[in-house]
This record gives sequence, structure tokens and C-alpha cells, in this order.
Amino acid sequence: MVAAVVLVGGGLASNASAQTGVDESDVVLVLDFSASILVDATNRNRFGAALEQIAARVDETSADLVAGDTTVSIVQFATRAADTPGCADLKLLGSAPAVTQFANCLRAVASAYRKGLSPALTSKIGIDTNYVAAMEQAAKHLPQGSARPAMILFTDGKHDVKGVPVSEVQPTRDRLFGSRSPFALLPVGMGLDPTERGALTAGLEQLRIVRNMPPCISGATFEWPQVVFESAAAAGNAVAVALQDATCTFTVAPTPTPTPAPTPAPVKGIKLTPGDGQIVLAWDPPAAGSVPIVNYTARCRAGDGDWIVSAEGVSLVPTATVEGLTNGTAYTCEVAAVGASGAGAWTAGLGTVTPVGPPAAPGKPSVVALNRALRIFVAPADGHNVTSYHYECSSDNGGTWPADGDAAPDDTTALIGNLTNGVEYLCRAFAANSIGLSAASPLSDAVRPCGSTLECNSALLPILAIVGLVLAGGLLAAFVYLFRGRSEGHVVAVLDVVHTANIGHGSSLGIALVRAPDTRAVIGIVADRGPHADIRIRKLRGGRFQVTDRVGKRVVEDGEAVVVADSVGVKHGLVLRAFATKAASRVASRR
Repeated sequence: MVAAVVLVGGGLASNASAQTGVDESDVVLVLDFSASILVDATNRNRFGAALEQIAARVDETSADLVAGDTTVSIVQFATRAADTPGCADLKLLGSAPAVTQFANCLRAVASAYRKGLSPALTSKIGIDTNYVAAMEQAAKHLPQGSARPAMILFTDGKHDVKGVPVSEVQPTRDRLFGSRSPFALLPVGMGLDPTERGALTAGLEQLRIVRNMPPCISGATFEWPQVVFESAAAAGNAVAVALQDATCTFTVAPTPTPTPAPTPAPVKGIKLTPGDGQIVLAWDPPAAGSVPIVNYTARCRAGDGDWIVSAEGVSLVPTATVEGLTNGTAYTCEVAAVGASGAGAWTAGLGTVTPVGPPAAPGKPSVVALNRALRIFVAPADGHNVTSYHYECSSDNGGTWPADGDAAPDDTTALIGNLTNGVEYLCRAFAANSIGLSAASPLSDAVRPCGSTLECNSALLPILAIVGLVLAGGLLAAFVYLFRGRSEGHVVAVLDVVHTANIGHGSSLGIALVRAPDTRAVIGIVADRGPHADIRIRKLRGGRFQVTDRVGKRVVEDGEAVVVADSVGVKHGLVLRAFATKAASRVASRR
């Protein structure tokens, strides 16, 4: 929470009990309870201790406060502002119980600072800093006509609440207090960070008002020259001074400057590892001989935004995870060791680190049926941190996914084998990175592995019956034409019924496909015994052939149709026939 406080600077006044004819005073103490204060356990505890010391002085000077005509209120603020329960419009004149209640209120607020960001307090007033809400709530307790109205505003940062631009702060101040006389708005800034002290001073000096306030001592001038203080203890003492000067009844007892309690040495070697909406921090503990460590605290923030603290609780393990971060946003992180008296110096990790989640799901995969196998691929992800693709196929309509395969990010094609021909398969794809797998892609179209043209295309059966007759005649004609007058046996290859070639004799044969230059369509075949032939053929004994294509090897009988895939993956029907020439026949007849 944030309390709206009127900050008053200057030296200590003389004992209020010695003053006579004290004017009526209305004082609102507005205290900052935003996250920027409450996240720092060491300094919120020190400021809480300063409030407890003020409460003790209230008890000690109760008689002076009862004799003075003061009405006091305490307001807490952050995103919103609210009266501290039971601590609004306490009229101290002639009322020892009211003075006691004022002291108890100060102690209750001190306890709230020590507890830090409690869920109840956060839900009530939020976590940002809203000067507009603080001033509007304080104005409710500063009646017109008051002889000494004063607002004491304690804070440690600039106005930064969402939805209320900083440009509204000064107009709100002028609307509420610009025409009031006398009036005092006394800022007390806790400027712990030297790099931000200048901006805090400039902002609070613009808020400061000291207009025609009657002095507590005849001949003195009511002043508040300093608005920012460099420690929690100094800021707490400034609040006491402001109460003294605003009420002319409260005397600040001089207190010695305490010796800072020792804190642990800084941690070393911070390592940052990004995750899905989180960053994992690891570090080396301080060197041996440092102040004993009771805990570590770790935090991260994006740019100059609010710190997000690890919620892992008390732990002596030198690792922590800061969660609730935004993927794709760069964060800086730091760690501090905590001793019995508070946290030591923060150590920042090198550079920034950006949380990242798993990739987006790929698009619908494309699947090509092969003999007892499927070839599957997806369009590569564009601009995503994908390290691989994973495929799964199901033969029971998605009940189980036993068939799987993987592919690289640049060549997304995978071959999934050991499948059953004629069975219908559905497939899906996943993208993967160092964080994990994406969601599943849309399902592919159903596809059936197949081992022959007929098996892959059952609708072709009637057509192939006719084609078979034509093919038989074609083979006979080809034999007569190609082998008339030859001196030894030859092999004839017929591709897709229409392309025929004598591919020679011997055991090692092959064919190459001739394609049109413009359309790349197959316009013929030629014999090719080389290692780069589209289809390699080995003649075996017993009238059989071993056929090798990009899918694999299989053995077929003389005249048996087989489905083959050329070098670019296109499927064709192939028939091989071996013929004996006249010379071979004569040799056979002599035997």
C-alpha cells in the first residue's frame, strides 16, 4: 500500500508544550504502499521501524498532543488510495484515547510495511504509484477554513499507474489545493537509488506547497526545503519533522544514526536460461567468510518495468525460477543473498534473456503412399525457432499412433515404413524446439500404402484387363521387330504400357526416362546400365528380374507388372520380358 504523507523539512521545533495559543491543525499522513517499496524487504522494514519510533514519541508526548488542537488522518495509497481503518479524522484535543489510537495506527502501518505485498492489501489498493488518487483521498480530510491544513506525502518513486497519465498530477494538485491559503503539501521522498534521485527530487519539488503557514515559533518561517532523503531512516525522521512542524505539538526526539547491520556479500557467476514464460537463474554463492545466508532472492524485469520476483520462498539452493513472464520479451535479471539483517547487494546477470515457448503447430501434412511405407512432409515454418519435425500415423482413426518418424527443419520429408499395404492411415505433424513440441497439426488426408499399380488403383482393374491384351500383342510385335536377326538374348522393358525399349543383354541392365525439355513429361525410355539410371535391373536365373528404384529392391517374374518410382518420385508401371534370338534358338536345337 502507499500512504499519502505531507513531508515537512527543516530543523526540529522546540518543545510544543512550551507554546501557547496553538492554531487548529488538520494533518493527513499519506503513505506509499506500492510494489516499488514493498518488494525491498530491507528498506520497508527500516521505514516501518521509523514509524514505530514515531509511535513511541506519540506515547511520550501524549500530554502535549492532548493539549494541542490537532485532527490527524492516515491514508495508504498505491494504484488506489484508502483510509487506514480506524485512523481517519482522529481529534486529539482533550482526548488521550485518540492520542493512543494515533500511536496504535502508526504501529499498524509499520506492521503492514514489514509484511510486504500481502494479497489482501494488494487487492485493496493495487501495486502502482498514483499521486492523483493519493491527493484526492487526502483532500477529503482537509476541511476548508482550517487554520493549519497540511498533507504529508511519503513515497519512493514517480507516478506510474496505468490509465492515469502523469500529465494529470499537476492539474489535480492545483485543482485541489492551488487556491488554498494557508496550506502545506510536504513531500518526503525516499531516494535510495542515486541514479533516480534527481528525477524524484524534480517531481516532488513540483508538488511541494508551503503557502502562508503560520510558524510554530514567533519570528520563525515555515519552510520545507528538502524533499528527498537518502535512507529509510532519514525519510522516517523527515515524516516526524513534518508532523512536528504541521501540528506545533509533536517534538521529534534526536536519534543517533544507526550503524548499518552487515549483509551478505554479492553472489557471483549468474547464468540465465530461458523457458516457456519463465527464466531459470543459477549462481555461485558468495565467498566463504561472508555474513551467514538465510535466503536468496531473485527477480527479473522487462526494460524499466516492475520487478517480478521469484515466488519459490525461502531457499538456500543457488537456483530460482522467475515465472509469469512474456515470451518474446527481453528481460534483465538479478540475484541477492539475504542475511538475518536484510538483503545484500544485487548482482545482475550478463545482458538480457528472452523467454520462448514451443513452436506453433505445423500446417496439414502431405502424405504419399509407397509400398508398405508412407512419405510425409509439411511446409517449413517461416521465422520460427524449429529444430526438428516429428510425424505420427494411425491405422485406427486416431486411437493409437504407433508409426512415427522425424525430419530436419530444412528438409521436412520423412519416410515411415513397416506399414500394412491396403490399410488406411491418418497422419499428423509436430514442430519441436529446445522447449518442447508444438500442438498437433490438422490431420492429413487418409492414405493407403500399396505394393502394385492394381493395389494402389483398384479402379484401374477393368482398364488394365484391356491394357494387358494390348500389352501382350505389343510385346510380341516388339520382340519380332527388335530381335529379328540378333545373335543373343535380349530384355525388353515396357513403361506405362506406351514406352518400349530393348535394354540389351547380360545380367546388369537399366533404363533412363527421357523427358520433354519444356514440360518434363516422360516421352520415352532408353537403356542405361550406369549407376545413375532411373531404374536399375539385374537379370536372375529362372526367368526373374531384380528391380531397384528409389524405394528399394524387389524381385519380379518375367512378364509381371511392377510399380516403380523414378528419380523424382513419380510412380510408373513396368513390365520386363526376356527373349531368345534366332541364334540362341539354333544353339538350343542343336542340343
